[in-house]
Amino acid sequence: MSNETLQELFGLAGLRAVVTGGASGIGKGIARRLAEAGAEVAVCDLNAEGAAAVARELGGFGVRSMSVGGSDVSDETSVAAMIAEVREELGAIDILVNNAGIYPTGPVAEMDVADWDRVMAVNLRGPLLCMRETVKVMRAKGKGGAILNVSSIDSMHPSFVGMSHYGASKGGLNMLTRSAALEFAPDQITVNAICPGGVETEGTQEAFGDGLKEQLELRIPLGRVSTPDEIGGVSLFLVSPAARYITGATLVVDGGYLIS
Repeated sequence: MSNETLQELFGLAGLRAVVTGGASGIGKGIARRLAEAGAEVAVCDLNAEGAAAVARELGGFGVRSMSVGGSDVSDETSVAAMIAEVREELGAIDILVNNAGIYPTGPVAEMDVADWDRVMAVNLRGPLLCMRETVKVMRAKGKGGAILNVSSIDSMHPSFVGMSHYGASKGGLNMLTRSAALEFAPDQITVNAICPGGVETEGTQEAFGDGLKEQLELRIPLGRVSTPDEIGGVSLFLVSPAARYITGATLVVDGGYLIS
């Protein structure tokens, strides 16, 4: 039996975390839960003002926080600079949450190649670059780490027409998660993914117009879409010491949508 207390198993005191796309929505929800658990959090986002605002808010939990604005996860130079800035400020990185993502809509028969390439660049190349740079820092520290990739149920089942590029990018992210988990296991670095279903965020409020939210909720056994905070709670578990023996997993968080 472990001698660790529940607080030690689920607490993140003394750990340093990077959350991409942390200025709003799911990323903000995750960042808040990590900070509440005691982690020092770097909020990274293209939206510099939004990232700074969230970082200030996290200070209310009594932890050190910072923001890196203008971070483009699809760009090698930008990612390298982002991770270097976090390492310089926080000293190390113990947790990486790859949350940054985009989801423009467009049917396959009319798919714009530029849209396809941009979705793949942000949603799939982005996590690859962030993992590549962060693992260097984790290996140098030599005490393991936790990586969480925010995927989607669209990686397993199309939610509606027009999201083929998004679903394909997230399907690729699921396999990248498993491959990275196998590769980084000797370093005691876990890599897992979560697959949220419908989540009410600033970004989805517009998409939920014209009765789409109500139609979606009719398919969800729990009867409602989730909140960023609920995704944050699951994320906290997967990067906490309580989940140190879980790696290469893909956890669905959809209120039962995929079983309906």
